[in-house]
Amino acid sequence: MCGGCGAKVGARALKATLSSAPEVQRADITPLPGDDAALLMTGGQRQVLSTDHLRAFTADPVVMARIAAVHALGDIWAMGAAPQAATANLILPKLSPELQARTLREIMVAAGKIIRDAGADIVGGHTSVGDELTIGFSVTGLCHRQPITLAGAQPGDALILTKPLGTGVIMAAEMTGAADGAFVAGALTSMSQLQGQAAELLCGAHAMTDVTGFGLLGHLLGICEASKLGAEIRLDAIPYLTGAATLATQGIRSSLFAENAAQLPEISTGGVQDLLFDPQTAGGLLAALPMRQAEALLPQLRTHAPNAAIIGRMSETAGAITLV
Repeated sequence: MCGGCGAKVGARALKATLSSAPEVQRADITPLPGDDAALLMTGGQRQVLSTDHLRAFTADPVVMARIAAVHALGDIWAMGAAPQAATANLILPKLSPELQARTLREIMVAAGKIIRDAGADIVGGHTSVGDELTIGFSVTGLCHRQPITLAGAQPGDALILTKPLGTGVIMAAEMTGAADGAFVAGALTSMSQLQGQAAELLCGAHAMTDVTGFGLLGHLLGICEASKLGAEIRLDAIPYLTGAATLATQGIRSSLFAENAAQLPEISTGGVQDLLFDPQTAGGLLAALPMRQAEALLPQLRTHAPNAAIIGRMSETAGAITLV
């Protein structure tokens, strides 16, 4: 199972439906096929808009609120935009009026701090009652230059990943009681890590995305298809969360693993290699930029994203992802 990745269920079908829909009619909307955020022109200012939500996978509403806010901000950072405003979309479980009010207050205080630390403000929202806690945010951001999209990577570009992989397998193990508490604590800390400063350092990237429900290779495939290129990934360079490799070798997988792996059937699975398809919650940024620039940037990037690594490069073989 993967409680944190439920928001991605059906996402491929939704994107396919949108791509086949009639072209947008408004001149102030720029279609960006494959990207998770929309580009709008508002008063001559480039503005990006995105929305995301998570079903609770931890009983602590404060931790869940922080992670959901970071998760929602990912699409804004990935496009090189500065977060501007957010609205909250909450489904609260059935509780006593007193406990419901306290839970709502704890969520908004925790999420508000994350959003403000990112440079934005929560300006409103909507709440309803359901069977389980779900926290989501619609977020806008401002682009002071052309947004960074999936299309634009160049042959030879380095691929930088800013966070380690493994949140899906660790939370799947936690749901069955198979995960060490230290593994879970490390995953929750990673998911709560803001990426605004890392995104600012990567503002010169040719292409960028955030690694979430489709897994590392699923999101890399999006860059490859949009940029009409391929990629080579160095398995020994990929950072993993503590415990992720151990759990993967035990055969533990997220419920979204099979769907993710089916997108690249030519790549074998099993053991640690499963983590290439592990769905991430509030995962890292994946950026394509010139190799020399990436190498020079990495030490400074690691002051904000300690596990940031160059994990491969873009190649000229369109659509092909190979493992080195």
